[in-house]
Amino acid sequence: MSKALRSILVAGAVIAGSTSYAQDPASFYAGKTITIGVASSPGGGYDIYARTLVRHFAKHIPGNPNLAIQYMPGGGGIVVANWLFEAARRDGTQIALLASSTFLLAALGDRNTRFKNLGFTYIGNMNEEADTCSAWHTTGVATAKDFLSREVVIGTAGPSSNSHTFPLGMNSVLGAKLKLIAGYAGASTTRTAAMEKGELQGTCGIFVSTLNSQFRPLLDAGQLKVVLQMGLTRHPAYKDVPNALELAPTEEGKQALRLLFAQLALGRPFLAPPGVPADRAKALSDAFAKTMEDREMKADAEKIKIELRWFGTERMREVMQAMESAPEPVKADVRKILGIQ
Repeated sequence: MSKALRSILVAGAVIAGSTSYAQDPASFYAGKTITIGVASSPGGGYDIYARTLVRHFAKHIPGNPNLAIQYMPGGGGIVVANWLFEAARRDGTQIALLASSTFLLAALGDRNTRFKNLGFTYIGNMNEEADTCSAWHTTGVATAKDFLSREVVIGTAGPSSNSHTFPLGMNSVLGAKLKLIAGYAGASTTRTAAMEKGELQGTCGIFVSTLNSQFRPLLDAGQLKVVLQMGLTRHPAYKDVPNALELAPTEEGKQALRLLFAQLALGRPFLAPPGVPADRAKALSDAFAKTMEDREMKADAEKIKIELRWFGTERMREVMQAMESAPEPVKADVRKILGIQ
């Protein structure tokens, strides 16, 4: 190939690429499909939030693209987070609903996380969450004191999930005797079904929003008992249930739990890969905000009993930055609790 011909081909490729990126968002998205990766299998709380967003999001995005969900469970959410950061298209056609637990692990330097919290393109967070621990009614575990003073067999979704890391924190800081059994990945219904069969006595890592939308019959029947909650404050729906943070016996332990629970603010976060063109990133975040205020969206959420304590990109960055900038001694304590080298 001659030097002149090679120059012409390279120039043509550059022009074609720049033309694609020069399109306004409406022209770019018209006729395209945005794929939403979800950090779980079908049927869980993440799935419900993703499907609820999908029903209303497209009409607010310029060009009204199609939306498709791709379930990507694994590693307590790390699989989809690594994919989004490393392999997803950076043109605004692939985004994801990530698990908040992965952000803490990245901030702590877990070697399995290959992404940077502050490197993502933020779109918006559908709900600020609180987490819970529950026990099955036949176990005799009815209070936080019971839960934290006895050996309770609980199922977890995997070493990187809140269902695993939060109990580790309570074993270390609060002196609990929780016996963790991994292998109950996927939707939280997997763990409650195992409790009903007698395989497990309890579980942690079920967000309040998931309890209210999926487990209300079990709660109302007294079969599933919420005995403890995790978060920086008590959730209004469970104001009489103790918060693990309140029970820390030392200031060092309280600081460790505070960092461990900080991620819960990002309960249902939607993000895009690094490098998405600024106008498309803004189009997506603006559309997200409009969707959260959409009357039909709010009615849909109320009908299926999910919370929308949402916020946008600025606060997402603030929460991420707070985790990243936590004092190193506190990070070291949390690494020790979680067994992160």
